[in-house]
Amino acid sequence: MWYGKNTEELEQLNKEYRAMFGGYPWGYMELEYGDEDYEEYVHDIREALKQGKELPEVAR
Repeated sequence: MWYGKNTEELEQLNKEYRAMFGGYPWGYMELEYGDEDYEEYVHDIREALKQGKELPEVAR
């Protein structure tokens, strides 16, 4: 789950993620990211898109 603020960058990544996987990256109950994890969260979403794997499969 994502517990932080949204940015334009994050909104764009959410759209790309949804287009690829049919859902949003912030919906995984087994993952938790907060404001202090923004850079890690963005990195993990980008990595998921790059590898074509859902977020839980690539999260650090």
